[in-house]
Amino acid sequence: MTKVARPFKPPEAVVLLGRVVTFDGERPVIDDGALYIGADERIHGARSRTEPAPPGFDAAPRIRTRGVIYPGLMDLHNHIVYNGLSLWQPKDQAVPYTSRYKWPKDSSYEQFVSDPANALGALAGKAQLKYLETKAVIGGVTAIQGSAKTGRPYEGWLVRNVEYETFATGKKTVFQSALPLRGPKDHESRRKQLDGGGAFIYHLCEGSDLALVAEYTMVKTERLVRSRFCAVHCTALGPGDFDDWHTVVTEAEPDGRGSIIWSPFSNLWLYGTTTRVDEARDAGLRICLGADWSPSGTKNLLGELKVADLCNRTLFDGAFSDRELCEMATCNPADALGWNHRLGRLRTGLHADAVVIRDRGGDPYRNLIEALEGDVLLVTINGYPFYGTPGLMAATEAPEIEPIRIGGRKRMIRLRYTGIPDCDMGWHDVLTDIARAKRDPVARYLELEKAHGSPIPEKRPVWLITDKPWDDPTIEGKPVPVDVFIPPLDPLVHDAAFFAAVAANPIHGGKLDALADYWG
Repeated sequence: MTKVARPFKPPEAVVLLGRVVTFDGERPVIDDGALYIGADERIHGARSRTEPAPPGFDAAPRIRTRGVIYPGLMDLHNHIVYNGLSLWQPKDQAVPYTSRYKWPKDSSYEQFVSDPANALGALAGKAQLKYLETKAVIGGVTAIQGSAKTGRPYEGWLVRNVEYETFATGKKTVFQSALPLRGPKDHESRRKQLDGGGAFIYHLCEGSDLALVAEYTMVKTERLVRSRFCAVHCTALGPGDFDDWHTVVTEAEPDGRGSIIWSPFSNLWLYGTTTRVDEARDAGLRICLGADWSPSGTKNLLGELKVADLCNRTLFDGAFSDRELCEMATCNPADALGWNHRLGRLRTGLHADAVVIRDRGGDPYRNLIEALEGDVLLVTINGYPFYGTPGLMAATEAPEIEPIRIGGRKRMIRLRYTGIPDCDMGWHDVLTDIARAKRDPVARYLELEKAHGSPIPEKRPVWLITDKPWDDPTIEGKPVPVDVFIPPLDPLVHDAAFFAAVAANPIHGGKLDALADYWG
């Protein structure tokens, strides 16, 4: 996101009016509030509407949002290149898997997951990436982990990409690996990143097999268990492991706190169980949310928040408050990455990433948990309005916007940015390009093969590379499949087909059936 923000005309200073939920301890909720967003891309204050404005806002438009204003949502676990695919039902399995190393061996996996993800990423990479980021942003997401690897440098991001974001400093601070660490070189490399103040996101102990606990023992032995070690899943760990984890962190850093990134839908879909995040929280660990990927996950973080709420009610006996659940998608991810001085709260000096949700009345945290895609009224990143209702996008003077329909509602989105070579496709172009690639994949492949030889990197096609280690063609050494079945694009919103697939999957044992109730 930072890369593309520099050539933009600075955002207009604006004041958003509505209920403001800051996640800031000094003033967490302002019922009749005003959020001041400056032309410097920063927040200049979250105050009562009747309080004096900060300097420089006398002429700024004051926009009544008729919504609740929150920090932008941060998805800390995803594999975005796969998110054009719908839920995958393993062909060979009707009972829970016990390890992440087993389900990729299902006889249907290559046909319905690996091959189409690789094919679409190679044949329509730029259009596919714009579709996938749109799918995230309509759910209020302003930062996402697991951004697709690209075959060449790419500057057309819509949302912040956690691994690539430098906040205009040129220095990366977040690192990740979906691959298991192997050997002293891997361990030393990750220690250096953590020693340098970076965060490391790592898949750990994914499944129910207790033998997976050895993965935790290994990262502890290799001195990787630090306050910015962010572990994804951790379903095989129990209370004693969580206590040990917290002890290891605090012995090295008395004020430190370990972090787990929780993807409850994917856990239940594949393993029939989920991480005991209530026990992890009680041990002192921080909990963040991630939607994982669409073959075994929800479509966006708003969906995952509902799964977290469902698990809290049915599995954890209401251990978490509504505010704590919402913190998993806002301030907790920022704190886990060491970005608490950048994002995660509506506080003076932080970057102006915000989402406005329709105000249903009542508790503001419950309002976010129960929000659907159609309730998202405005999304800003660095103060730039990128998505929202026609009225709010017009009021914020968002340029280069175009219509898009979300669940029958009209919205406006900005995908084109003048001056950015990779930002030359509008929404209609995105859908048309993907359709052309699917209609005649061989012709598209031959067309792109010539362009890949261009000596100018910007003229080479964008290639999205799968990041699961068993799918990545740069690791497996397999040619990218072209003449394969590519299913229809997964719809942007949770729909009847999604819930029918949920009801049909026996692996979760009915634990996800009540999810449909959130959508009425």
